[in-house]
Amino acid sequence: MTTPSHTITHDRTPTGTVRVILTGDFDMSIGDALITSLREAVLLPGTDHVVVDLEHTGFIDSHIVANLVAGYEAAGTAQRSFTVINAHGIVQQVLDVTGLSEVLCA
Repeated sequence: MTTPSHTITHDRTPTGTVRVILTGDFDMSIGDALITSLREAVLLPGTDHVVVDLEHTGFIDSHIVANLVAGYEAAGTAQRSFTVINAHGIVQQVLDVTGLSEVLCA
């Protein structure tokens, strides 16, 4: 059995924060799964804040950037906050070059 190159998991706190943890490399092949996961996190009852944790993410492409923006917009529509944390290396560079680190990152 082959280990997947990525995982998306949720971690919920009692205070209404849902942390979406991305592990691995993310490209267009994962886009649908990611946006579905982000929208589910935003719409969970009792959610006030969605945090996307990129600590264990090694790569994102433009499709994933678009998904992060879509998640941010979905959170705004649902009157929830949305933050990206722990980006580093090439992932942080992508967010910096696109100007999204100033909007999405804590």
